[in-house]
Amino acid sequence: MYTLATSMRSTPASRGIRAALVRRFRARRSRDRQSGVALLVTISALSLLIALVSQFTYGTTVDGAQAANARDELRAHYLARSAMELSRMLIKIQLKFVEPIMAQAQSMLAAMNEGQDLGISLRVTDYAPMLLGFFGGNKSDVALLGTMVGIDTSQAKGLAAVPGKMDAEITNEDGKIDINCGGGLTPNRARQITVFRLLSALFMSPRYDLLFSTPDANGMFVDRTDLARALIDWADADEQMFSIDANGAGAEDYRYDQRVDPYLAHNNYYDTIGETALVRGMNADFSEAFRPYLTTYASDEQQTCRVNLASTKGDCTPLIVGLVRAALIPDPTKPPTDPSILDDNKIYPLASVLCERGAAVGFDSLKTVIGVLTNPAGSLSKDDPRFQMMQNLTGITITEQQLSQVAYVGPPRVYRVVTTGESGKVKKRITAILDSARGLDNPVTSDAASEKAAGVIQYWREE
Repeated sequence: MYTLATSMRSTPASRGIRAALVRRFRARRSRDRQSGVALLVTISALSLLIALVSQFTYGTTVDGAQAANARDELRAHYLARSAMELSRMLIKIQLKFVEPIMAQAQSMLAAMNEGQDLGISLRVTDYAPMLLGFFGGNKSDVALLGTMVGIDTSQAKGLAAVPGKMDAEITNEDGKIDINCGGGLTPNRARQITVFRLLSALFMSPRYDLLFSTPDANGMFVDRTDLARALIDWADADEQMFSIDANGAGAEDYRYDQRVDPYLAHNNYYDTIGETALVRGMNADFSEAFRPYLTTYASDEQQTCRVNLASTKGDCTPLIVGLVRAALIPDPTKPPTDPSILDDNKIYPLASVLCERGAAVGFDSLKTVIGVLTNPAGSLSKDDPRFQMMQNLTGITITEQQLSQVAYVGPPRVYRVVTTGESGKVKKRITAILDSARGLDNPVTSDAASEKAAGVIQYWREE
C-alpha cells in the first residue's frame, strides 16, 4: 500500500509541491526571525523610555521636595527671628512701662494698707506664648485672643498671615547663681566668697547625700566644699586654690592635664554653662542636679553676685532653700549656729510656698519673703490645702539684712529667650541671652538707646 509521501516522491508533481512547501517554510522561518528581532528592539526601547520617565519623575519629585524644604526652612527661620524681635519688644515694654507703673501701684497699695507689702508684680514676658499667638497662630486663635482682650481682629491686617507657627519662652538668668562673678583675669575675693556661700548652701541639702557618697567612674568621691571651690577656681586666672580662709588653701592642683583626654583649666570667665562639665567633680549626675540653678550671664557692672528672687521661676525650691542657708551660714566650712537650719523638713515647705508664690504673683521686696519665712502660719489663706500643715510649722529666725547679703528683689535684668519657628516639617530654634543693663561694646546701630532698651545680645545660637 503506497502512502501519500511515497506517491508524492514518485512523481514530478509531488516534487514540485514539496519544493514549494520547503520555500514557504524557509520564508516563514525568515519572517519569524525578523519579527523576534523587532520585538526585542521594541521591548528594549520601552524599557529605556520607562527608565527615563521614572528618572525624570523622581528628579522632579526630589527637586519639588527640596524647593518645599527650602521654602519651609526660610519661613521657619524668619518666624523664629520674628518671635525673637517680638520678645525683645515685650522686654522693652516691661522695662519702660510696666515696671514704673507697678512701682507706683505698689507704693499706693502699701500706703493704703499701712505699709504692708502685698507681694504683687506683673511680668508681661510671662505671657509671651499667648501674645505671640496674634502673629503666629491661625485665624481662630487670633479671633479667640482678640475676644479675650476685647479687640475685633476681623479687619486687622498682618495677623496670622504667614503659614506656620512661632513661639517664645522668656525666662530670667539673674534668678540663678552666677558662677562667673568674682572671676576673670583680676579675681575679686569678696565676690568669690559670696559665690562660695551660695554654691555650698545649694549643695548642702541632705537630699544630695547620695550624690556625694557615690564614687565616680574613676572611683573618686566628691566633697561639697571641693566642688564649690573647683567651680570658682575654673573661672579665675590665678593659680591659688580658693579658700574662705584668708590664709589660702595652697596651689591649684586639679590635674586636668593628667586625664585620659588632657586639657588645661580655663582660668577665665566661663563661656557657657555647659563648660562646667569640664570642672572636676561635675559629672552628668551633678550637672543634672545643679546646673538648672547656675548661670554665667547674671553679673552686673557692680557684680553683687546676689540672686534676684523676683526672677526665680519653675522648680526654684532647692535654690530658695540654698539662699536661706547661705544667708544664715556666713562660713560654710563651719557648723551652723542653729543646726535646725540643715533640716529639710523645716526649710523645704517654706521654700515651696515661696517658690509657688513667686511664680504666681511675684515679690515686691525682701520683706514679703521674710514674712513667709518668719511667720508661715499667716502666709497662706484658709482655702489653701497647705494651710493646716503650715500652722504646725515654726518660722525661721532670719533678718532682712542677712538675706540681702545673698539675694535681692528687683526688676529682671538678664533674659534668656528661646524662640521657635515652624513651617511644614521644618522647625528652627533660636536661643539668645539679653542683658537690659549692659552697654553696647561695639554699637553698629543708628539707635543705640533703643537697642540697649530691648536688651543687649550676649549670646546667640540658631539651630
